[in-house]
Order: sequence, then C-alpha cells, then structure tokens
Amino acid sequence: MTARVAFKKQKVVHERVVWIVSVFDQPHDIASYDSKTMTRLQDELYGKTKSEKHIIVREILSKKFISFSNLTLDDHKSKN
Repeated sequence: MTARVAFKKQKVVHERVVWIVSVFDQPHDIASYDSKTMTRLQDELYGKTKSEKHIIVREILSKKFISFSNLTLDDHKSKN
C-alpha cells in the first residue's frame, strides 16, 4: 500500500507518501495493531534521534494485493 503519513520534527508538521506492507487496510488499525510497520516508519522518518516520535497515518492512497493470510483480522488484532 502507499499511504500519506504526517510526522512532527522540530515543531513543524511534515507529510510524506510512504509504502506499507500490512494485513490491515484502515489507517487507525495500522497505527494501533501493526507495531512492526510503525517501528519501520519511525526508523525511516526520524532516524536515530531520541526525540518524541509521533506518526499519524492520514489515509491510504493505493492498495496492491500480494497474498492471503491464514488468520482473520480479529486473530491478527488479538495477536498484538
């Protein structure tokens, strides 16, 4: 998926289009339940700074189907 995300650096809000691989397709679900993706975005957008890291997934711009998952979305949510 490609998504538009917003993050804050030095009191200025920046927006970028990034790629995301996730079983979730809603911005709130990605931010809440997909910690692997959010950690990767923090590393990509902030680098190794020790500041507060807040990332907001604003919207999903496009989706590309890769494969099926054997678990349901509820199973994925309860796993995290």
